[in-house]
Amino acid sequence: MNRKIYWSFLLAFIALLTACAPAGGQDADVTTLVYANLTKDNVDRAAVNLFNSTHADVQIEVRDYLDEDGVSGQERLMAEMAAGKIPDIIDLGRGYSSLSLLPYQVLARKGYLEDLWPYIENDPDLGREGVLEAPLKAAEVDGGLYVLFDEVWINTLTGAESIVGDRMSWTLAELQETFAAMPEESTILPYHFRKLDVFVYMVCMTLDGYVDWEKGQCSFDCENFRDALQFVNGFPDEVTRTEELSGELLDRMRRGKQMLWVYPIYSVMDMQLISALIADGGPVSFVGYPTTDGSVGSSFYPIRKLAMSSACQDKDAAWEFLRQMILPKYDREQIREGEGPRWIPINREDYDAVRQVAQSNGFFPKMKGFGQEPDAFRVECHRVTDEEWEQYETLINSITKVDMYDSNIYNIVWEAAGAYFAGDKTLDETVALIQNRVGLYVNENM
Repeated sequence: MNRKIYWSFLLAFIALLTACAPAGGQDADVTTLVYANLTKDNVDRAAVNLFNSTHADVQIEVRDYLDEDGVSGQERLMAEMAAGKIPDIIDLGRGYSSLSLLPYQVLARKGYLEDLWPYIENDPDLGREGVLEAPLKAAEVDGGLYVLFDEVWINTLTGAESIVGDRMSWTLAELQETFAAMPEESTILPYHFRKLDVFVYMVCMTLDGYVDWEKGQCSFDCENFRDALQFVNGFPDEVTRTEELSGELLDRMRRGKQMLWVYPIYSVMDMQLISALIADGGPVSFVGYPTTDGSVGSSFYPIRKLAMSSACQDKDAAWEFLRQMILPKYDREQIREGEGPRWIPINREDYDAVRQVAQSNGFFPKMKGFGQEPDAFRVECHRVTDEEWEQYETLINSITKVDMYDSNIYNIVWEAAGAYFAGDKTLDETVALIQNRVGLYVNENM
């Protein structure tokens, strides 16, 4: 064969092979599952690496939807999904930033997300009996579970039973009536709370209750919501915070000058700290946030929230990755040594192991506290009694809400309320504006 013809043929053959190879040099038989991440430092990279190292035919690629400053790029992700570019696994966001959460209800109702209950029920290592149902049921949309999380804490407001009564819910009017009986110079919440703080703690948690997604209606034009805005408006825009803030808060709580404790319940041991702090060891009530319908005012806050898209390329593989979140992770010795769950575990075996250790004499931590030295308040934890565990479990099983509010609704309400708080709009004008704007948003996303 002529040398020139030979080299021409060889180069053409190499070019053909290169053209046939998949982009990036990846095997054409490998399925890549795109994991859309909205939250900085929230991906369990070890779990992703382990999955990828044990699967030759499926790989997970984490794709960050974060701005340069680490802020969630939810608008970019939503735009891509609307255009048909849908990831396989989706981080739904975290935190109380107004730009941190995807509209979970909208995505579920529009069919973007996969119902995960059938996967749990048919999993040989789980089933419904293998998980703590209350937090997962609180996250349901029309009976379907479209999100998975491994641990939760409880957002609530706690008061001494001697002040707030023995109850787990109340209305804003009942809260104000209770406060009216307290001594002068008392506060409902920490004295340094601003309008924004009160809005987040007292109103934000209830916004979903004003929206009926099934009917495509909202009901902000009501007395309850008006009262809530007026309540928030009674707080200052800004407060000067002193370096002795934690000490002052402790002193006010100990002297009965603050009605409600605002910090979450991370574990059963937090109940002992709160009881000692606000009731001198006496009974406390988890009254929660004021509601309009008499429902329990506490809610679950899930930390890492992942969903499987209904368009996922390999749902069995995606579930194999997601299920690792809710499989057993701890034994009793790990829990005793402080290496157990940081919050309330969703896996039933882990939850039961925490109970067994909590009701023994070797529970970790030995101490719980609030504030900084030298004025810190410390409580020596004791073995959890049957009565304490019953109150803890009753609270868990009574909660029907999960803190996965729609950040778009949050933004609409907070922005519109700003003009009222500044004195530029009347209450009636503000409520009408919110009713109209949220109503349009709901109708657009039915």
